[in-house]
Amino acid sequence: DEYTVADERGWNPLILSRVILGRINHCDDKFPKGDELMKTCMGGGYHSILGNREKVKGTFREFIVFDSDQVYPEYIVWYSRIEP
Repeated sequence: DEYTVADERGWNPLILSRVILGRINHCDDKFPKGDELMKTCMGGGYHSILGNREKVKGTFREFIVFDSDQVYPEYIVWYSRIEP
């Protein structure tokens, strides 16, 4: 929900994808160095990054890949939020 904006109907899009993560570089730094992390996946022995924002900020875990061949977008799910 952090990265989406509702359309005129109040619906938000979510792209549900199959992703091959391979060897994962786990990162739970509060202020990660993006360039250094990217280099670990661009010839540095890792295939993806797990940004553990859940552990650091109490939000969500983020999985990051840099090779589009690792991602297969399968569905677009439209949803509306219900405020508590």
